[in-house]
Amino acid sequence: MDASWATAALAGFAAGLGVAMPLGGVGTLLIREGLTRGFRLAAAGAAGVASTDAVYCAAAVVTGGAIAARLDAYRAAFLIAAGALLVALSLRQLLGATSHAAPTTGVESPGSAARTYSRFVVLTAVNPLTLVYFVALGAGVATAAPSWVGPAAFIVAAGAASLAWQLLLAGIGAYSGRLLGTRATRAIGVIASGLVAALGAAMLIGGVSAIPSAAG
Repeated sequence: MDASWATAALAGFAAGLGVAMPLGGVGTLLIREGLTRGFRLAAAGAAGVASTDAVYCAAAVVTGGAIAARLDAYRAAFLIAAGALLVALSLRQLLGATSHAAPTTGVESPGSAARTYSRFVVLTAVNPLTLVYFVALGAGVATAAPSWVGPAAFIVAAGAASLAWQLLLAGIGAYSGRLLGTRATRAIGVIASGLVAALGAAMLIGGVSAIPSAAG
């Protein structure tokens, strides 16, 4: 085995950070999860985001550029679905924040972590930009690697980088929730939900505007 696996791992780690670090609607929701519900549930959400990133990375590496053309034909539908989910979740959170006297930090049911994981898996999966990004980077790894070791190292490193970053966001949210008082935590949660709603609305508009080009 040569050192190509190490190069692929470094490239995968950089790719994982590249797709994870830009703070969008999912990242904002993850910070809010830690802020209002604590690190355990936010970490479950972080695992959901990272595992979806790893699956998309694997799909990109295995199929290469073949999947990009098919995905592009459904870009508008993905954007509309992602935007609608973000808006719906943010409105639900806003209603919850204004109808309860205190944040829900520490109030967990046995299935809360599983539900949080599933919710963030869905939110990440309907974002077409994630797969497009990995297709752009992963196809070269698949064609250049002499064996399966390089692509496997790329996928594992990308997933690990995404998980590390998502856990950092979850930790930032949870730590901030411990430092701030009840009113400040609730206010920041409302602001974060409003930001997510705005991002979701922007995705919806982008998806609707992309329908003519997708159809053509």
